[in-house]
This record gives sequence, C-alpha cells and structure tokens, in this order.
Amino acid sequence: MQVKLLIFLAVWKRPEITEICFMGINRLRKSGLFPIEAFAVISETSMIPLCKKYDIEYVMYKNEPLGEKKNYGVKAALTKDWDYLIEIGSDDLLKNELLQLYAPHFGHKHLLGCSDFAYVNSEDLECRRIRTKTVPYGIGRAISREAIKNIGNLWPMKANQSMDGSSHIAFVRSGFPDTRVRGEYPLAIDIKSEVNIWPFNYLEGTKIEFAEAIRGIGEDEIEAIKSLYVAA
Repeated sequence: MQVKLLIFLAVWKRPEITEICFMGINRLRKSGLFPIEAFAVISETSMIPLCKKYDIEYVMYKNEPLGEKKNYGVKAALTKDWDYLIEIGSDDLLKNELLQLYAPHFGHKHLLGCSDFAYVNSEDLECRRIRTKTVPYGIGRAISREAIKNIGNLWPMKANQSMDGSSHIAFVRSGFPDTRVRGEYPLAIDIKSEVNIWPFNYLEGTKIEFAEAIRGIGEDEIEAIKSLYVAA
C-alpha cells in the first residue's frame, strides 16, 4: 500500500510568502514521491483565490487563538483520505529529501520530525542553520492518522505561542515518541518576515550562505524569495 500524505497549514497574512510556500507544495506533488494533497485553514477571504490557484483545499476559521484554529483545521482534515499529516507553516518550504528520509519510517512510526532546517530573512537574505539533538522542530512534522485520532486536540485551544513544544508533550504522554531525521544540508526553510511570532534571530544557530540554505528547492521558489528582498 502506498502511503498518502496531506500537507496541512494554517494561513495568515503574508500572501507573497504564502505563495512561495504553495510553490513548494506543488514541487513536492510533482516529485512523484508520494500521493500528496494539501489542506489549509485560513482566516481571510483574500486568501481564497491563492488557494484555488494552487489547488489547496481550505476551510475558514477565526485566526485567534491559534491553537483553536489549528485544531479546527485538523479535525476538518480528518474527513480526507490520508495516512500521514505533514505540518508546515505558511512561510515554510520542505525539501524533497525530507520526504525521502521519512519514507522508510512510514507505516512503522507515528511521529517523524526534522532536526535540521534553515531560517532565511526575507529582508536581507541572511540565513541561519538550526539543528537539534533533542525535540524535533514543528516544521515538516509527519504525524500518523492513528496518533492524531488518539490524541484529539494537538495543541492547547487557547495557545498562540509555544505550539510545537506543547503538542510534542501531548505525543510523548500518549505513547508516541518521535523519530528525527537529518541530511547533509537543511531539509526545510522557514522564511522570516516582519509578520512572525518569532522574528529572525542573527545569533541563533550558525550562519550559512544563501546558496546552501536554498539547495534542493525549485528555481521559481528561489527567484520568488530573492524578489522579497528586492521589494523590501
């Protein structure tokens, strides 16, 4: 049986960055690695045309609290046909290699996480590489349908921050330990802008070149990221 993936994200503002995120989803779909669909929970009618342009299915819900919004989206997503939900932010790009590294674990593990990704600052194209040996990051987490149905709400309903840590605790308490993967270069990108819960930090992680951070994504995505810097 081939594993079916659903990429899930909550969307708010930053339409130009959200479009880059959608470009990345298209790249993953076209890779042929897995059957991939996408599902977004949005809070602005202005995002509907963008979702339709990139064939992103969506539901509408208020933006705050964010935990409530994301839990609502996941419950709606459970009506779809998929085996693993891949969580991203609307400013994230996943590399094809991340899914390739996940592949041997699908069907055996319930929580897969990325332990190596890059921040790209859209205002100056500075990049930082972020790696961990402990809890995996929220970006690109793969969660089995069984785990989600067992846990229920993945995030505290009233939460607006510290979402990844609180949901990870819920997995551990429910008996779903994480499996972390790492490659030769960052497996995902988080594009930072002025609209972020956590802004770009020039002291976090280690400095890397833009070319290393973007390695493995499409030319259209690269040019679109560069255009953010020009616009800024």
